[in-house]
Amino acid sequence: MSNGFVAGEEDHWPAFDVTPKAYEEAVAAIATSMDLDLVGWNVNHLDPVEGLDGTYVMDVTARFRLAGMDFLILFECKRHKDPVKRSDVQVLLAKLQSTGAQKGVVVAATGFQSGALQFAEAHGIACVRLVDTAWTYLTRHPATAAPPVPTGGYSAYAMTADGEDSYDFTPLDGAARATLIPG
Repeated sequence: MSNGFVAGEEDHWPAFDVTPKAYEEAVAAIATSMDLDLVGWNVNHLDPVEGLDGTYVMDVTARFRLAGMDFLILFECKRHKDPVKRSDVQVLLAKLQSTGAQKGVVVAATGFQSGALQFAEAHGIACVRLVDTAWTYLTRHPATAAPPVPTGGYSAYAMTADGEDSYDFTPLDGAARATLIPG
């Protein structure tokens, strides 16, 4: 998390001296400029999005169609004097769950607290640092979890071709299984 805010360290990024509305409009302009040859790439500022529990007016949204499916990205713009907190990222996650949006992005001028970055990474929320025209991703994708550890007993079989479209399945005993199945 070296790109995030660390308590006690000085923030070396320049101040972003604009109003919150102008900051949101800057995020919308950058998102609009990312026209990625997707069908219907459409960016909106202060876009009302219906959720299961009401309507959310999002700072910025991006909508597009890919492979016949509709996608929605929700942007929260945080031009705060302090780094974004975990609770701000949690609110965006709740909005994602309520609206069914596919991706959430928090854009901040003053960075993120480490807990916010950890939570965002765990839930696949992108955290972006925007100062002037510099757009830097601090998180993008969910953290990769360790693969599940198998438990219980397993049956193992060797499969050999027995003809053109048929196969012979032979159960393997413990010694044979040990050479084919690790663990």
